[in-house]
Amino acid sequence: MSNVFKYQMLLVLPVPFRRVGTQLYMEQQAHHGIRRWLDSFESLIVAAPVMPEWLVQRQPEISWVPVNDLPLTVRLVELPWAYRVDHFFRTLTKTRYVLGQLIDESRYLQFAVGGLWGDWAAVGALVAQNKKRKYSVHTDRVEHEVILHGAKNASLHRKMRVNFESFLMKNLHKKVISICDLGLFHGMDTYTAYQGWMGCVDKEDKHAFCIHDIHDENLLEPEHTQVFPNLTNYLSSGFVNIFYAGRFVLDKAPLQWLGVVNLLHQAAAQFHAVWAGDGPMRAEFESHVKGLGLQSVVETPGFVEDRAFLAQRYCSADIFLFTHITPESPRCLLEALRLGVPIVGYDSAFARDLITHHGGGVLVPCGDQLALAEAVQALIDSPEKLNQLKNCAIQDGARFTSRAVFEERARLIKAYT
Repeated sequence: MSNVFKYQMLLVLPVPFRRVGTQLYMEQQAHHGIRRWLDSFESLIVAAPVMPEWLVQRQPEISWVPVNDLPLTVRLVELPWAYRVDHFFRTLTKTRYVLGQLIDESRYLQFAVGGLWGDWAAVGALVAQNKKRKYSVHTDRVEHEVILHGAKNASLHRKMRVNFESFLMKNLHKKVISICDLGLFHGMDTYTAYQGWMGCVDKEDKHAFCIHDIHDENLLEPEHTQVFPNLTNYLSSGFVNIFYAGRFVLDKAPLQWLGVVNLLHQAAAQFHAVWAGDGPMRAEFESHVKGLGLQSVVETPGFVEDRAFLAQRYCSADIFLFTHITPESPRCLLEALRLGVPIVGYDSAFARDLITHHGGGVLVPCGDQLALAEAVQALIDSPEKLNQLKNCAIQDGARFTSRAVFEERARLIKAYT
C-alpha cells in the first residue's frame, strides 16, 4: 500500500481501561499482551472502553496496573462504556468517526469482537469494511452461545431478551467474520464455530487459524522453556491436591465442580481441593461447601493477584479439575499444562486439542459429574499413572509460551492482512 501510516497496528479490545483522575490503568494481562505485541510491531494504537468506577469496585478479581511504563510508540485511546442499548446508540456516531480516523492511521487492523451493544471492535470492523481495508478478527469464545447458557435459569422475560440479543449478536459477528481477511480463533471451539463463516475453502484470500493465547508473565521465568514440578506430591503426602483457578461464574459451573468434589469425599478419597478466584457465584459456592460439610477439604482463597504465588499453587497441584460448560477457550488450561499439571474435566474441542499430542489430561462427557469423579478417583488409586500423566502434561504444555503464541499471530497478521 502506498499510504504512509503513523502506526503499525490498531488493536480494538473489549478488555477495559480504568481511569482514576489523571492516571490510566489497564488489566494486568492486557498490559502484558501489549508488550508482547511490541516484540513484533514497532508502534501500536490500543482502543478500549473505560470501565465506570462503580463497576470496578464490584470486580475485585481484576488486577489493574498503570500504563506509565509503556513506550511512546503505544497510543491508548479511550472509548465509551456503552453496553446498554441507549448508551450505545447515543455514542455510536462519534465513536465510529474516532475508529475511522484510527483505521486511517494504522497499517494492520485487528478487532477482538465479543459482544453486541458496546462492541466497538465489531463496529470498527464494519468501518474497515466500508473503507475497503483488510483486517483480522480475534475471538476467544462463541459469545452468542455463551450468553444463552448464562440465561438458562433466568426469568422468562430475561430469556426472551437474551435470545433476541443472541440472534442479533450472531448476525453481527457473522457479518464481521465472513468478510474479514484473517480469522484468529482462540481454541478449537471458536475455530470450529467461526471458520466456516469465512468460506476459506472457496476463497483463496480468506484465512482462518486456530491460535492460542497465554500470559505467562511471573508464572515462569522468561528463559524457561520447560518446567518440572514435583512428580511425587501424592506419594509423599498421601493425598491428592486438586486445583482450579478462575472466576466463580456460571460458564465455569462451580457447583458442578463442587458436586464432583462431594462425590470424591463421599467415596472417602484422600484429597484437598482449592478453587482460587472470585466472582458473582463465590458466596453461593461457599454456602454449598458448608451445607455439604466440605470445609475440611475445600479451600477458597479468593483471587490470587500475585502471579508467582499462583504459580506455586499450580506446581503443588496434582490435578487441574475443571467443569467448563460453554464454548470458550479458558487460558487456565494452557497455564496448567505449561506448569505440568494434568487437565481433568469436561470434554470440549478446545481441551481435546490441547492434549492431542501427548495426552496430558483426562476428559469426560460435558456435564457428567459421576464420570468425572470416577476419572479423578482412578488417578488417586494409581499414583504411577498420575505421575505419568504429569509428564505428558509437561510435554503438551511446552509449546505454549506467550512469546511463541504472540509471534505466531503477528506473523499471520503480516502475511495475510
